[in-house]
Amino acid sequence: MSFYRSKHVFRALAWGMVSLGVLTGAIFPLVAVELGVSAELALSPTFVGTTLAAGLIVGGLNFALASRIVRPRLRRLTGKMRQVRSAMDQATYTGDWSECDPAVCQLKEQAEDELGDVADSYNALLQALHAAHRVEERIQNFNNTLSSQLDLHDLSEQALSLLIEHSEADGGAIILEKQGEWTIPASTGLIEPEAILKSPALQAAHEQAEVRRFDLPEEVRVDAVLSHFTPSDVLLLPIKHHGLLLGWVVLAAASPFSDKTTRLLPLMIQGLGLALNNALLHDDLQRVAALDPLTGLYNRRFGMKRLEEELARIQRNQTPLSLIIVDLDHFKRLNDTYGHLAGDKVLVRAASVIRDMLRKGDVVMRYGGEEFIAILPGSDIEDGADIAERIRFALAQSRVEVAGHTLSVTASIGIACTADDRLSSAEPLMKLADSRLYAAKSGGRDRVIAEGAGEALAS
Repeated sequence: MSFYRSKHVFRALAWGMVSLGVLTGAIFPLVAVELGVSAELALSPTFVGTTLAAGLIVGGLNFALASRIVRPRLRRLTGKMRQVRSAMDQATYTGDWSECDPAVCQLKEQAEDELGDVADSYNALLQALHAAHRVEERIQNFNNTLSSQLDLHDLSEQALSLLIEHSEADGGAIILEKQGEWTIPASTGLIEPEAILKSPALQAAHEQAEVRRFDLPEEVRVDAVLSHFTPSDVLLLPIKHHGLLLGWVVLAAASPFSDKTTRLLPLMIQGLGLALNNALLHDDLQRVAALDPLTGLYNRRFGMKRLEEELARIQRNQTPLSLIIVDLDHFKRLNDTYGHLAGDKVLVRAASVIRDMLRKGDVVMRYGGEEFIAILPGSDIEDGADIAERIRFALAQSRVEVAGHTLSVTASIGIACTADDRLSSAEPLMKLADSRLYAAKSGGRDRVIAEGAGEALAS
């Protein structure tokens, strides 16, 4: 049996050392003869027996000494390994990885030979396991944080903040495709982030969705704590879900990103792809649930929710809000004469006209049937009356072609304002605007009523 292939190293070492000692004892009498000792003495049984015994003893002592030096260190190493294995088994189920910390389980070995190399390799392995767990923990915490968010804006803001924190970037943005257009739902530290959408590097990246580094457009700068500067390193990372490109993460830094960062970020963004896909689906469902299927305006339920939100906001900001109720005149007669298809076309046209007459930030809903409501935050009664008159005039001028017939429709409009009428909640505001709407109808239709109970501002 070869000593080199033995599965019991110390047993093989013992046999080897004892055998070497015995062999040395057996050869020594012959060497003694060569050195001048008489053959009678050197080859006598007593002398030979003595040298064999001495060789056996020296071999045994050598093994004992080697065992005494090496064995404790190996036992200490295996003990540490068992400790780490036990801690890892426990941490897998408890989540407490403190017992696996290198500061606790590190092996201190002063040897500068192979034993020192073994100890160094063990410590390096421990550090690698700890680093791997830290990466896994970061990714898991990142995914757990994002999985609780369904609001697209909040999710994007939170994800970008975490990515900047983990990458030590100085600024960044998230770019998403929504309804065929690229938008930036979140950006931090970038001046003119919209310019990124026109970057040739981003345009080229759409063709091959892979991690790359690129130069920001000249108009884009990073807003650091003390100064604005052009970043020295910019990462462009694709956000995918099941192979479908959802968008990009752009991260900019004053100093180059580390290799560890460039390896970690794609792993984190895998979870971001799932979270953003869920948020986009939720956003689409919310949008569909909020819209009237015929006109594309907010429906009554969602529109009233927006009214409550806007009323709460104007109370905090101490600004006025005007509410306009638009009712199409003689719509039932039009429906009965030309049919519901013609009526639907008139409603769609009216919704488009009203939407076009409003300002950015105004809200419009289909309240029911042929009735529409426009919410004008920041508008006093004069502003509201002016917009209402433009709506009335535009509706009267619009035409709808149906089966060879040219149809037109007028509207009666009532207005109420929180400032002039000292109203702060939805119900009395709606009630006042509605009473002025009926005053407009009883006064001859195709008119706007913004005060009192029947005075026309336009005829």
